Amino acid sequence: MRFKPVVFLVALAAIGLFAIAVLIGYVGGRAFLAPTASAPRPVVRPVPRLTPPPPSVPAQQEPVRPGPKPEPAPPAPEPVPQPAPEPAPKPSPPQQTAPRSGVIYRVQVGAFLRRENAEARAEQLRQDGFDAYINQSGGLFKVQVGAFSDRDNAFQVAQELRAKGYEVLITP
Repeated sequence: MRFKPVVFLVALAAIGLFAIAVLIGYVGGRAFLAPTASAPRPVVRPVPRLTPPPPSVPAQQEPVRPGPKPEPAPPAPEPVPQPAPEPAPKPSPPQQTAPRSGVIYRVQVGAFLRRENAEARAEQLRQDGFDAYINQSGGLFKVQVGAFSDRDNAFQVAQELRAKGYEVLITP
């Protein structure tokens, strides 16, 4: 009869070890998948400003002596009137695709825990010519560019940002 309690205790210990292993895997996995710090910011080197060259002083020139007076040119023949050209047809305005179910697309260039980091990235984007703004959502400060009703327009801006070295995400 003593055999059964020992088996029960061994089984209970095995289940306990299994539960501890699952818990450690869960906590360790969350830490492994947690967002990492953003990529290091590129070094911005100031561009030397070009100064205009100093004004040049014209060299002393001898006075110009008047030469013989030129003869007046013969009168130009009168132009032959030509028929008025037909006005070019006005180009039709570009067709815009209607927004699908009111979805607005934004190009996200970063999500930061600290507002200072988000402001620094937004300022960097503004210096590169993009209209960046910060949207606080879910405890993060998201740096975004644009609000597009057409995904293709958002994709085009995302390509421009990628060409300048930014990592981007298009969000609906």
